[in-house]
Amino acid sequence: MTVFTQTGPWWLVLAAVVVGSALGGWLRRELVTGGYRLDDEWDRPVLRRPWLLVALVPLVWGLLAWRVGGPGTLTLLPALLLVGFAGVALSWIDIDVHRLPHGLTYPLGAGVLGIVLVAGAVSGSWTLPVRALVSGVAAYLVLLVLALISRGQFGLGDVTVGGILGIALGSVDGRLPWWGLMLAFVISGLVSVVGLATRRLTMRTDLAFGPYLLVGALVAVLLG
Repeated sequence: MTVFTQTGPWWLVLAAVVVGSALGGWLRRELVTGGYRLDDEWDRPVLRRPWLLVALVPLVWGLLAWRVGGPGTLTLLPALLLVGFAGVALSWIDIDVHRLPHGLTYPLGAGVLGIVLVAGAVSGSWTLPVRALVSGVAAYLVLLVLALISRGQFGLGDVTVGGILGIALGSVDGRLPWWGLMLAFVISGLVSVVGLATRRLTMRTDLAFGPYLLVGALVAVLLG
């Protein structure tokens, strides 16, 4: 298992924030028009506050570079940065239209898997990609079962994202995907309770679960 013994150097964190800011600006331009929407998804206004995209990518990248950018885990950072960037886009889309498009999740999964395989080759550890693959398959199957028995509360997009997160987090530590999944349910539960208490949500309100999966994964990495 990987242990977070050292955090990333300041220059790596700064570089991640700078590059993340540029990518966040590009992401805002791509998503602000709602070009990801299908023809039957234009019955609601496009999400407001697109500046959040500009802020969230460098924030996520800076946190990941700080937490995973140490000498012992540096080779694992690229996969997490890719998930962090795509995760911001997926969260925006899922909150907007309650859909995690395969046109984004499938390339993301292939990219993460490829980076993990390269990281295993660079580190000379065959256990790293094996652990990542086992974690990804296990997380995928658990969420698939939940999707089948939940009667629509979880979608196949959530299942796919969960499998990708299992690969990315499993490459770091085999326990992280399960912490991330548990935190996703805890955070979504807290948001639901607060929303019901403040009457911002009702018992019939559908919550997009993809963002909670991604936030839970990020918190799990930060807590190590």
